[in-house]
Amino acid sequence: MTSPRFSEASAACARAKPNALLRSSASIGWTALLLDQHEGRGRSDVFETHATSDLTLVVALHGEHRIAVSKGGAWRTALYQQGSMGLTPPNETTRMRWSTPGERRPFRSVNLYLPHAVIADLADEYRRAGVPSTERPLSSLVFRDPAIAACATTLLQALDAEAPDLYAEQTGRWLAAHLLSRHAGCWLDADETRDPGIIGDRRLARVVDYMTAHLDQAMSLDRLAREAGISVHHFGRRFRERTGSTPFAYLTAMRMDAARCLLRTTDLPVADVAVACGYARPAAFAAAFVRHAGATPSAYRDRRESSRDRD
Repeated sequence: MTSPRFSEASAACARAKPNALLRSSASIGWTALLLDQHEGRGRSDVFETHATSDLTLVVALHGEHRIAVSKGGAWRTALYQQGSMGLTPPNETTRMRWSTPGERRPFRSVNLYLPHAVIADLADEYRRAGVPSTERPLSSLVFRDPAIAACATTLLQALDAEAPDLYAEQTGRWLAAHLLSRHAGCWLDADETRDPGIIGDRRLARVVDYMTAHLDQAMSLDRLAREAGISVHHFGRRFRERTGSTPFAYLTAMRMDAARCLLRTTDLPVADVAVACGYARPAAFAAAFVRHAGATPSAYRDRRESSRDRD
């Protein structure tokens, strides 16, 4: 089973907007979600958004702009400031326009596209827990949620650091669960007694063994959860309860330990060490290594060689 991927139609959404596309997670190969950052200034003509089967979340990051949306022949307006956001359900198009207070005052925002399959899977988890079918649709012209705003900023930082797809997958699942819980009326029943599954010693060992044996490969939450024998929905939380780390942080620490060992004990080029530790791009590996070891891979190796020479 492969992990859900964002729709190919979402990649075309940026081209349907008059906004300038500043950067996109497509450039580093994320598939678990799509993150596009846009900038706009002045006034746009009326345009229609591109349909996609993904849930679209727009988060305003900087500046101010006013949007106008045509619904049922009437125009509705909303002011977007930093922290404002909106939700568009899958397969829905919107006829709209936007304007800023002046040509010299641009706004910046991010569009997050979350696969419908992730939303549906998590909604099913809630329904199986006995939640009545009174859920509100994930659709809103404008609302505010500080947790989501902070998450969007963190995702942009992860994009700059070229974090792996596993990071995007974990974050996307958290976003989906948060949106369903806070903005669609899906809450787990407080009296629910169903055991969502635990990660015992043997199950945890299987997950760690799998990570160790596949450090050079991309990993998904779905694959790790299947190794643990519990649902994807509960895996991240149960894993953290046992290890004190998220699966992504735990895997990254393992990869950094392996990288330090290879840099100390082999003459492999840094680019080959990166690939052996699961990084297709040497720049992403170097950035991660600096964060964990406090030095670039080359400097770390030179320092070790200098120490051996002195000994």
